[in-house]
This record gives sequence, structure tokens and C-alpha cells, in this order.
Amino acid sequence: MYESDVGWRLRHIRESRGLSRKDVENMTNGEFKESILAMYENARRRIPMPRLKRLADIYDVSVAWLMGEAAAPDNKEEVNIEALLMADPNFSEEERRLMLDVLEIIKAKRRAEGKE
Repeated sequence: MYESDVGWRLRHIRESRGLSRKDVENMTNGEFKESILAMYENARRRIPMPRLKRLADIYDVSVAWLMGEAAAPDNKEEVNIEALLMADPNFSEEERRLMLDVLEIIKAKRRAEGKE
């Protein structure tokens, strides 16, 4: 379970940054091979803590978030709703879209009321 949750977060944070595995390999001068990243992301290989820390630094997220121990991907006080949605692999894509739509409705209501 641990490996699949961490792998899921690694893949989604990489994709949210618009990076391919090959991009990460190039960014790290081969420190993280594309094939190894795929194994981490697909839970076929457990990632050692020092390497998890290095990827957290590369993606600018906290290790706690990658491990599922923090609600937000960084250590800031404010919680990013999209990060919360991404952190739970049990939400379907449709459920994520629905929740983001509801948030947009709330934001529009606040703007209309002059509260934002």
C-alpha cells in the first residue's frame, strides 16, 4: 500500500509540473533514470528515503505529502484544494472535476458579493 500511494503521488506531482519521466532524467543528469522513475511510480520498486527526499526537492513538495502524511504538498499553512484532491487516489476523475467545479461556483459567488 505504501509504495502504491507514494508512487501515485510521485506520478501526479510530476505530471502536474508538466514533466515527463525523461524530463526528470535530463534535469537530474541521469540521477533518476526514466525506467527507475516508472518503477517507483508504478509501485514495482520501493523508493529509499534519501531518493524520495531528492525527488521532493526536485518537485518542490514536502516528503510528508509524498508519503501521505500531509494534506498539502508543501509546508505552507494554506491548503491547496487541488493538491488535496490529487492526494487521494480514491477520487475518480469525475469526482475531482465536480469538486473543482463547486469551488469555482463558490469563488464566483464571493466575487459577485464583493468578498474576494
